[in-house]
Amino acid sequence: MIYAILTIIGSLFAAAGKMFDWLYAKNLVDAGKTQQQVADLKAQIDAAHKALEARLAVERERQLNPGGVRDDDGFRRPD
Repeated sequence: MIYAILTIIGSLFAAAGKMFDWLYAKNLVDAGKTQQQVADLKAQIDAAHKALEARLAVERERQLNPGGVRDDDGFRRPD
């Protein structure tokens, strides 16, 4: 009788251990996905900053030297 109770309790602990291992692994996967999303967003922000800096540099150059664009290729803004 005691052996059967100990066997059942042991099985319950083994099942609980496996469940906790599964939850831990799931949390690790979720954390990895979150880290990847953060890295992707950071890369997008960095690209946006570079694009904005380039645009501001071009605008600054255009203001300092408005005749700098020699040929009107259809993309030049009217002054």
